[in-house]
Amino acid sequence: MTKYLLLFLMLPGVGLPACSQRPFDHPGYSQSTFESVRYGLFRPAEEAGRRYPLVVYLHGANDTVSRDLSWYSAERQAQFPCFVLTPKCTVSDQGWGNTWVAGHTSTTAAVLRLIDSLVKVCAVDTSRLYIYGISMGGFGVFAVLQKNPGLFAAAYSVCGGSDTKAAAVLTQTPLWIFHGGEDNVVPVSLSRDVYQAIKEAGGTKVRYTEYPGVRHDSWLNVEKETELPGWLFSHRK
Repeated sequence: MTKYLLLFLMLPGVGLPACSQRPFDHPGYSQSTFESVRYGLFRPAEEAGRRYPLVVYLHGANDTVSRDLSWYSAERQAQFPCFVLTPKCTVSDQGWGNTWVAGHTSTTAAVLRLIDSLVKVCAVDTSRLYIYGISMGGFGVFAVLQKNPGLFAAAYSVCGGSDTKAAAVLTQTPLWIFHGGEDNVVPVSLSRDVYQAIKEAGGTKVRYTEYPGVRHDSWLNVEKETELPGWLFSHRK
């Protein structure tokens, strides 16, 4: 596994989380900093007295631009209104962590504290926290589910991977795993094997989708999964 950890940037910032900042280049989207971690926050068109799910996105290595995710679209928000948190990691080598090592990276630990702070100042439904990530972020999803079981209502990982030894803990969270069958950066076995291990550990909340012939850009296929948003939002803690 060690060589794969090397497969995998962004200026630091400081401040308190804010639920309202100057919009950047998408309606509802703003940027701020928290404990030197830059982050983007998208707000739904809120109604008084209503609370909304929070979707956390962990980007891939050196891919910190997240100002135009499909979650922001009017069509998606009309059906699934939600907050979307997009923290930025300056470390390109497993910056979100993984399940082979103990403890969180400093960035991931700060992001978890940021989430705790945001739910205190935003109209977030704490029973509907979701997380997903691609590539380096996919590894990070597994790491968060392993080290903070029960925090998120559901999750999905795209072209990431996990130590099979984490399987028993990973059974606790509804999880959908995606990978390209011909991934040339992250071996597909890192998703295949942990999926099988979760199933063997008694996991009944896990799904696996593999795209034959697809390389490391399997997130393009995932974007076309019409069932995915509904599946994710169907889960509550």
